[in-house]
Amino acid sequence: MAKRLPIDDTSAQVKDFLKRLDLEKEEYVLEMAGKPLVGVVPAWQVEKLSQKRAEVLALLDQSWERNRTVNENEVRQVVSDAIKEVRRGKTQSGL
Repeated sequence: MAKRLPIDDTSAQVKDFLKRLDLEKEEYVLEMAGKPLVGVVPAWQVEKLSQKRAEVLALLDQSWERNRTVNENEVRQVVSDAIKEVRRGKTQSGL
């Protein structure tokens, strides 16, 4: 959960805030007049999120390439069958 920090007097708070951000390794939401303005995270989190984003996009690209020629109706049928199978399993196990 991100900490909230009002930024009414920015010039006096910026250096202190940046030091806390680096030391505490926490997420912050900066507020102005009580309204959330922007989220701030430590640099290592930005790098980690960028890496994860790239991994997810690569997986999506791979999936797109593998399924490029698959007919939409065929996809709908496979999904429908999978849903039925899961529901049957839940019913049989008493969930």
